[in-house]
Amino acid sequence: MAIDHTTLFVPEDKFQECLNFYLEALKPLGYQVRHQFGEFVVGLGSINEDSDSYKRADFWVFGSKTIPERPAHIAFACHNHTSVDAFYAAAIKAGGKDNGPPGLRSFYHPKYYAAFVLDPAGNNIEVVDHGV
Repeated sequence: MAIDHTTLFVPEDKFQECLNFYLEALKPLGYQVRHQFGEFVVGLGSINEDSDSYKRADFWVFGSKTIPERPAHIAFACHNHTSVDAFYAAAIKAGGKDNGPPGLRSFYHPKYYAAFVLDPAGNNIEVVDHGV
């Protein structure tokens, strides 16, 4: 069974910076703002995942006055190395910090191709192609 959606909590004072980061970093995967509720709740989703009139949002960014002490790790799946490379370039350009450039991570499995970037709040964001 697949994960339906994920929520990432970021500090309210970094909310817009984080949202802008995700909009740029995930653009190569087709992500856009799909829903917004108030100032600090935004749902992002890929235009590639829409069905009929439903705009799917599987990645939510919440601005919060309090956030967990430990940063999150979130991995987005794709189906080619080009998307991993494009994510990494877009994320770095959007202000992310390198946490592992695009490449094979054969210690996970022989076709695990991924890149890792820290967002402005310190969360570890990964895009991975499993080569299937």
